[in-house]
Amino acid sequence: MIRQPGKYKYSQLETFKESLELLHLKRKTIIVNIIILLTAFMVGYFMISINSETRDILAAVSLFVILLSINLAFYSYDDDHYNNLKIAMYINTLGIYTIALVLIFLFPIPSVFATLFLAYAITSIYQDYKSMLLSNLALFLSGLILLIRYPNVFEIVGQQDSQRIFLIIFLSVFVLLLTLSSYILIKRKNFFYNQLAHIKECEIRNVELFYEVDKIKTGKTLKSEEYYKELSKFSTELSKKIGIENVFSRKIELLRDLKKYNINKILEKYTEYSLEEIEMISQMEIEVNQKMKMIGLKSSQSFGVEVTKKEIFSETQFRSFKHFGDDRYVKIISFVVFYCLLKVNKPYLKALGEEKIKDILMNSEYFYRVDKDIINIYFENNEVFDTILEDHMEGSW
Repeated sequence: MIRQPGKYKYSQLETFKESLELLHLKRKTIIVNIIILLTAFMVGYFMISINSETRDILAAVSLFVILLSINLAFYSYDDDHYNNLKIAMYINTLGIYTIALVLIFLFPIPSVFATLFLAYAITSIYQDYKSMLLSNLALFLSGLILLIRYPNVFEIVGQQDSQRIFLIIFLSVFVLLLTLSSYILIKRKNFFYNQLAHIKECEIRNVELFYEVDKIKTGKTLKSEEYYKELSKFSTELSKKIGIENVFSRKIELLRDLKKYNINKILEKYTEYSLEEIEMISQMEIEVNQKMKMIGLKSSQSFGVEVTKKEIFSETQFRSFKHFGDDRYVKIISFVVFYCLLKVNKPYLKALGEEKIKDILMNSEYFYRVDKDIINIYFENNEVFDTILEDHMEGSW
């Protein structure tokens, strides 16, 4: 069986993951800019207190003002906010190192060289792969520039050539270690985001499965016209009760038409609403969008249920057949039960063929959730699993 990693990849996962990253990226951008602003005040106060030239003070402060202005512009532009903040992140990374080098050139003393490590500390807040590589590369190049421009600062007793080679090697190893540690932290962050995205994906698919099973079991279908008719009556009575004009009727009419017309036709008919407002109203639609149905079901099932963050993380971490503490026989038995469930007909899922099961195990997320040894045992002895199903399980199902 040839593995095709992208075959069963759900595009929704990337959407959920991006929304999580955007939420945290906004916070990190605000934190970084607050630190930059505080640093600007500290640098300005330091330069004034030591009576630096006005030209130097203006040059340093201007760099901070330009960097903050760029960040404000990208943060304020809502269209494609995620990519805008990503671009601002890369500009911040380069800009902070540029400011650090300018300060070092203005005050070439060893204590000011520490601004490079301050720049690294600020950029590490983002915890992003590309930003991390850009920051580490900038740190390495900045170190080389300082070694070349101010060799006397790093000079120790001995031959200068060998000292310079030693310092370059030390700088390389230092940056590599920083890269490795950052990579581990970012890997853990991405793992957490991926698990939360999987929870969201699983939740939505389970809700959809619930409605599908309910439809098969009861034979009932959602009648949106009756729903909107009753909703219109309710809004009319509510408006009379509180003594205001019925401001809901036009929106309810729009919700009805969302199922009938495309967005261009909707914009022509409802000129009083912008595209953004129509998109917001469409979230209330119950047949095409279905978000309100899902919210209603989740609310009805989650009332009074309390789950701590620790429990959520544990559930995401161990929702698999790959528990390291389990005995090998336990893993085999668990997989056999799972295999039998796939091979028998159920109201919500028809029996899967052997090739289909192998394909799913190789090319979906189950490839990472089942122990590799168990998958190999199954591929080498799948007829044994069929025997178990036929002799012991099929009759009871």
